[in-house]
Amino acid sequence: MEVGDVAAELNRRGFDLAYSTVAGWLNGSRGGRWKVEELYAVLDILQTDLKAMAGNEAELVEEPVPAMTARAMRDLEPAQQQAILAMVQSMRSGK
Repeated sequence: MEVGDVAAELNRRGFDLAYSTVAGWLNGSRGGRWKVEELYAVLDILQTDLKAMAGNEAELVEEPVPAMTARAMRDLEPAQQQAILAMVQSMRSGK
């Protein structure tokens, strides 16, 4: 999901936010004051939680193949997601 998609979805949900505001939040260049409702909406849109966001575990994916992979994994059971993640990690350690 790209920044523009997140901004558009927030606006569709009734939040009047500029693209630059949303981009700043997601890339870390704009700290600050989130309204709780905005924060919950962003977490819902990105399908993540505050712990993952705060721990830098959540990532905005803009490249086509990683984005397609993330979308496909969303529909899998948690155990299936963990199995795929373990496989990817083992492939990376084999470099």
